[in-house]
Amino acid sequence: MSEERKNTTQQNTPLSLPGRRGGGRLMRQTEKPKDAKKSFARLFRYISSFKLLFFTLIMVVILYTLANVSTNVAVKNVVSSLGTFISDTNSFKEGLEPNKEDFILWLSILAGLRLIYCVLQYLSSLLGAYLSAKTVKKMRNDLFEKIVHLPISYTDSHRHGDLMSRMTNDVDNISNTISSSITSLISGILTLIGCLAIMLFYSPLLTLISILILGITLVVSYLISKYIKPLFKKQQAVLGVLNSETEEMITGYRTVMAYNHQEATMKSFNQTSDELTAVAIKAQIIAGSMGPIMNFISNLGYFLVCLFGALCVYQNIGGGMAGPLDAAIVIMFLTTTKQFSRPINEIAQLYASILTALAGAERVFAILDEKSEDFSSKEEFNADQIQGDIDFEHIKFGYEKDRPVLKDFHVDIHSGHKIALVGSTGSGKTTIVNLLLRYYDIDGGRILIDGHDIFNISKKDLRSSISIVLQDPVLFSDTIENNVRYARKDASDEEVDKALSLANCTGFINRLPDGKKTLLSEGAENISQGQRQLITIARAILADPKILILDEATSSVDTRTEKHIQDALVELMKNRTSIIIAHRLSTIEDADLIIVLDQGTIVEMGNHQELLEKKGVYHSLYQTQFKGLKT
Repeated sequence: MSEERKNTTQQNTPLSLPGRRGGGRLMRQTEKPKDAKKSFARLFRYISSFKLLFFTLIMVVILYTLANVSTNVAVKNVVSSLGTFISDTNSFKEGLEPNKEDFILWLSILAGLRLIYCVLQYLSSLLGAYLSAKTVKKMRNDLFEKIVHLPISYTDSHRHGDLMSRMTNDVDNISNTISSSITSLISGILTLIGCLAIMLFYSPLLTLISILILGITLVVSYLISKYIKPLFKKQQAVLGVLNSETEEMITGYRTVMAYNHQEATMKSFNQTSDELTAVAIKAQIIAGSMGPIMNFISNLGYFLVCLFGALCVYQNIGGGMAGPLDAAIVIMFLTTTKQFSRPINEIAQLYASILTALAGAERVFAILDEKSEDFSSKEEFNADQIQGDIDFEHIKFGYEKDRPVLKDFHVDIHSGHKIALVGSTGSGKTTIVNLLLRYYDIDGGRILIDGHDIFNISKKDLRSSISIVLQDPVLFSDTIENNVRYARKDASDEEVDKALSLANCTGFINRLPDGKKTLLSEGAENISQGQRQLITIARAILADPKILILDEATSSVDTRTEKHIQDALVELMKNRTSIIIAHRLSTIEDADLIIVLDQGTIVEMGNHQELLEKKGVYHSLYQTQFKGLKT
């Protein structure tokens, strides 16, 4: 991003989140979507893109839930038939034949239901994972396609880490919710309905006791969660501070050592670590108490069901539509009550993850709803046949409406000429390049290339006629050859070799083990800064542009490397219209026209000798750099 752009957005762009000393990142808490219904509807449209898979999953979930709920009735009948079998066995001494058929039949049904439940639950896990993978793949593809078509103004005004977080963390949250939460939610709701229906059918009285215990469980769980939530929030905040301090110490290790700040750094770290330990212990103690408390309430529920069930059986009361209570129904209630309470706890736990997923989906959809860059054109333009004449006619522009960066910028640049832009940081030099490439559109005036208004030209054709070499070279984790070929995919090996030779890359490439096939690491850290710059120059040579932009191409290299780069640039600028942004005035002494900018306004124009003779702003800059004089 240009310096002037950074300056104009600094007040509006958040640099850090709370929870870090001196700025930094805080681990994200559970987020809530602004419009959950709308986000859910859009997310469901993604999921329903795979209708057959989705409805198959739903049917499998329904079937295994029915099988699971039906085991409660099977357990009752097994117990009932077991009682009959024992009674017949006791009577066997009197000569009565025992009846085993019911017992064996219901035991077989119970085993079959459990087997069906296990198989279908495993199948639902596979289908859920497959549906999640396909849905997230479609969403990621749409999101990535959108990002690569976003205008530069969007990526300039939004933190890159946040964009990456939407592509990774937010989409992962959606993936986890689809793969697990959907099946759990549907199964939980069906289990609640099924268990409640069975319990009411056999005994409304015992059902009321089970619901009462469930209510106590929810109230206690809510009270503990309400008390523990601030502790865990504080724990995450302090952990974020601890991580930030560790990151700062590692990245700034040389500075820490240079100023002998080891002891101070350790003291600060220990203080934060002690704070984290104290809050973590308190949070974990309270969190650890939830399990025993819930177990106590659950066991209390079992006890009450057994107690009231036994009393009802003894008094022959409390029965439902199925008839009077017996021991088998009481035993069934114990298993059904457990099934009835489990979905409530699961749904409560799923609530937070579902909200987080919907919030993530909302953040993803926010990008998808952004306006893509317009590549349409109003007139034909052949990038291969342009001459390179550029006219800036009374350009006015500001990144923010009330803060203009360029004020009536008017310059005519002739084809094949070398133009230099000079001025202090924030004077508008890089903004001129941004406007020429239509990264931003002007607020007033016109920019013409060979008489064509660039506003009427397709951005693709416009940018095909321009190449840019940046101050910080951008190379990808690929071979040197492919990084050069990035400018023109259909270039032959001979053309790539010629571009490398003209850019003075051949010498250092021949010293590499794999030559131009050498794989560059992330950020091309396995070669020097100057070598990286030479490769980007080779890429620009291969593009063979009619208009060339050099943005501080030699500012971050040593004098010897600068000489190699300058030699490569001389070759690159032959027969091309060149616009050079420079702070080192030695690199632009041979420019046909030097434009001196100050706060978006042209204060001087001319060649090197003419500007020195004027003894104005350029003369002062030159004296400061080469004579050591104060201005």
